[in-house]
Parts: sequence; structure tokens; C-alpha cells
Amino acid sequence: MKKFFILFLIICSIQTAKAEIAKITAQEAVEIAMDNNLELQAKKKDIEIKYQEIKIANELKNPQFQSNFLMGKVTRGNSSQFGGYLPIELFKRKPRKDIAIAQLNKSQEEISAFEHQLKIKVMKAYFDVLYAKSVLKVYEDREQLFNKMQNITETKIKDKNYEAELLQSDIKHRKQLVFINSAKSSLLVAQLNLNDVLNIKDNSKMYDTTENSLFDENLDILDITVPSYETIEQMALKYSHSLKIADNDIDIAQKDLIIQQHKVIPDIAIAGGTAYQTAHQTKGEALPGAFVGAYVDIPILNQYKPDINKAKEVIEKTKINKDSYECHLKMALKKDYNEFKYAKENMEHYKTILNDAYGMLKIYENKYKKNEATLLNVIQVENEYKSIVGDYLAAMNLFFSSYLDLMENVGHDILLDDDAL
Repeated sequence: MKKFFILFLIICSIQTAKAEIAKITAQEAVEIAMDNNLELQAKKKDIEIKYQEIKIANELKNPQFQSNFLMGKVTRGNSSQFGGYLPIELFKRKPRKDIAIAQLNKSQEEISAFEHQLKIKVMKAYFDVLYAKSVLKVYEDREQLFNKMQNITETKIKDKNYEAELLQSDIKHRKQLVFINSAKSSLLVAQLNLNDVLNIKDNSKMYDTTENSLFDENLDILDITVPSYETIEQMALKYSHSLKIADNDIDIAQKDLIIQQHKVIPDIAIAGGTAYQTAHQTKGEALPGAFVGAYVDIPILNQYKPDINKAKEVIEKTKINKDSYECHLKMALKKDYNEFKYAKENMEHYKTILNDAYGMLKIYENKYKKNEATLLNVIQVENEYKSIVGDYLAAMNLFFSSYLDLMENVGHDILLDDDAL
């Protein structure tokens, strides 16, 4: 089993190595998923299935052919019969068709909701790749810094602190190499996850972000403008897929009530055909004839009151569910909006802090070159700088995550299509 697992990893690595690297924007990643995602294609088949169910709901009852051949002395006074029997439903086909149409509408809304969720997943996976690239860049910059510190230490005059500082610089440099390997592994996982979320049949390409990291200038993915909370709430009440699906559930429940109410309407059937007695049966003249018949299914023993009452309760339940969804939606919007607003402010603050911290690091780097500061001083300043970089990336992550949460709850592609704003 272990050998098989190792072989599997080798095969995967070979396939990854052979795959063409295609750099795409967030917008292009979303478009690729919308056009090629296999799970989305499978879900769209539900629409065709629902169309067939509408036809099934509108089907007529099949006619039946019946025969009644008499034998023995009873034939002297009774005729044999052969004819047709046609059951007819009264006021039941249209309600069945209407509820099938309502279920089709719900399926279409569920697919729209799935497409919306897929866009959000793609954007989150895309951002995760950028985040992983940024972490890798931080460790690569640290590796370069400590490699530089190590070179400076080796050229310094050998005093009482020389050996300790040389060991310290060597340890810090080598630890960065370990961190870089871990960051590369995390980046590969993020890239594979992006391609997994895209979920396309053609795996000859390995999709990657066009941006190098979150430290690039003028990142389009972070160029986000969100309107006021009042506008956000109005949009959510208009576009929210949860509320639209809740409306579909109410519509289906109301049409199901009509079906239950129409069960009390009697069904009828008409019948007709030939009737005859042979000369052999009558001991004389052959007697031709015909028969006609009618049947009525009257709901006397079962008047369907529990079915009707149950359908009414379901309607009330679906209406309460919609009110509940709307209440939760408003609270979620407030939470997401506040997280987004403060994360955006913090991100701007951290930009300034990061520039100051980087300037401080450069000062101590030069001090160390001039022997005006110890390596420990540089390490302390660098650790503080690393902490600030980590906080800055965390603020960016919260900023984008809270935006995606807003986008999910609103039900509208604010980032990708802001015409409704």
C-alpha cells in the first residue's frame, strides 16, 4: 500500500510537471468555471429533467380494452361484451402541471445560486493562491536578508561576539530555507485547489494567477468599492438566492394545496363496445348489440381533509421560513459589512505601518554594517517587521473574505458586475 501511494505521488508530480502553466485573472478564472465546470454542467441537466416532469404531469390516462366472454347456460340470457374503457381525470392535470412548473422555477433558481457560489469559491481559491505567494515572498525576502547578514558577519572583525553572531546568522538563514520549502508546498496546494475548484475536464493546463503576490501595485482584485449599508440591504432583499428559493417553496406549497383540494373532485370513466349472443348460445337467432357505461369515483370514505390540512400547514411553514431567512440575512449583512469596513481601514493603516517598519529594518541593517548595532538588534527589528507583515496579510485576507461573504449574502456579483449599483 505504501509503495502504491508513493507511486501515485510520483505520477501526480510528473503530470503536474508536464502541464502547461496558464496565468489568468480572477475574472478569467470565473469565466472558465462558468463555461467548463463539470459539476455545474451536471446540475444544468436538472432543468431538462424538470421539463420532462412537466410533460409527465400533463399526461392523459391510457384507455383500457375489456372483454367479457360468457360460457355455459348463462349465455342464454346474457351477452358477451368487448369494448373500451376510458378514465378521465377532472381538474387534476393542470394543478399537477403547475406544481411541476413551480419545481422547474426552483431548480433554475438553485442553479443560479450554485453559479453564484461557484464564482465565490473560484475567487476565494484565486485569492488563496495570491496569499500563499505572498507568504512565500516574505520568507524569500527574509532568506535574502539573513543571507546578507551572514555575509556581513563573516567579513566583520572577529571580536568576542563574532562566533555567536555567526552561528545566529547561520541558524536564521537555514531556518528561512525550511520555511521557504513549507511555503512552496502551501503554494502548490493552493494552486491545485484553484484548479480543483475550476473542475474542468481538460487538465492539460495548470492555472495560476497573473499577479505575483498581494504586494504588487494596483491589484485589481483588491480594487473594491462597496456602497452604503442601506444599498447593500436593498440589493440583498432583491437578489438573495435564499429568499428567492424561499418564495419558490411557498409557490410549490400553494400549488400542492390546490392538488390536495382537487382530490375531492370525482373522476369519471366512460365505456362502450359491442355486445352479442351467438345463435349457438340462443339456440336460434344470433343477437348483435352494444353496451355503454359510465363510472364515477366519489370520495365518500376518504374526503382528503388530512391531506388538505397538511398542505395548509406546509404553506405556513414555508412563509415562516422565509421570514426567518430574511431576519438572519439582515444580521449577516450587518456583520459582514462591519467586518469589511474595519478590515479596509486596518489594511490602509497597515500599509503605513509596513512602510515605517521596513524603513526601521533598513536603518538597523545599515547600523549592523557599520558595527553600530548587534545582530540581535537586527533580528529583533526584523521579527517585529515580520509580525507586521503577517498582520497586514491577515487584514487583507479578512478584507477580501468579508467582501466575499457580503457578495454571497447579497446574491449579486458586485465585483464582477456592478451595473445594478
